[in-house]
Amino acid sequence: MVRNEEIYKQAIIFRKRGFTYVEIAKICGVSKSTVSNWCKDKRFSKAVYKENAARAARDNSKRLQLMNKARSAERTARYAEAVRSASTEYQHYKDDPLFVAGLMLYIGEGDNKGRIKIRLANANMDVQRIFILFLKTYLGVPKERIRFWILLYPDHNEVVCVRAWSRKLRLTPDNYYKNQVIVGKSKKRTLQYGVGNTIISDTVLKHKLNRWIELALKEL
Repeated sequence: MVRNEEIYKQAIIFRKRGFTYVEIAKICGVSKSTVSNWCKDKRFSKAVYKENAARAARDNSKRLQLMNKARSAERTARYAEAVRSASTEYQHYKDDPLFVAGLMLYIGEGDNKGRIKIRLANANMDVQRIFILFLKTYLGVPKERIRFWILLYPDHNEVVCVRAWSRKLRLTPDNYYKNQVIVGKSKKRTLQYGVGNTIISDTVLKHKLNRWIELALKEL
């Protein structure tokens, strides 16, 4: 039995108009559970619930579209700024041997197709050491952001290889992704410590690196 018939009728009217249980509870000064008990068995209330759910889904979709559009515009602006700054920086760096070495290493051994990751694969430890120094010096990549993994053959000892690479590149366990081992048998070891892979996941820095390479190739 409803104690306050007037509030009950008011709640029913608001529900028919599409108000949610929470909204009705605030307006009428009762609990949400009370409003639910009054309306849950009403046929029109179920229709209102479905309509509110559909409206919320549409609103969420529009909100996500707006957010994605804003983020896309922000990313585009950041990429454009990275390219502009890269053009200026190139003029200052182009005569530095380490800068030129880093670019040439990436042209020859780097992932030039990927848009997000800067990745260089090579079995020569000095190549990886020079490239990591290039990343730190010119792209400002801190050591903790550098990720590294080793492609190993079945006859490699993973522990020995990791220690060798770590000593040469001064890496810690925090810098490592999980190493990958080639499945199958190999008759001889062609690479003493496997193939090292240096990775930086940063689209802005990839845009900058690509711009430097573009400018370097134009001058050669």
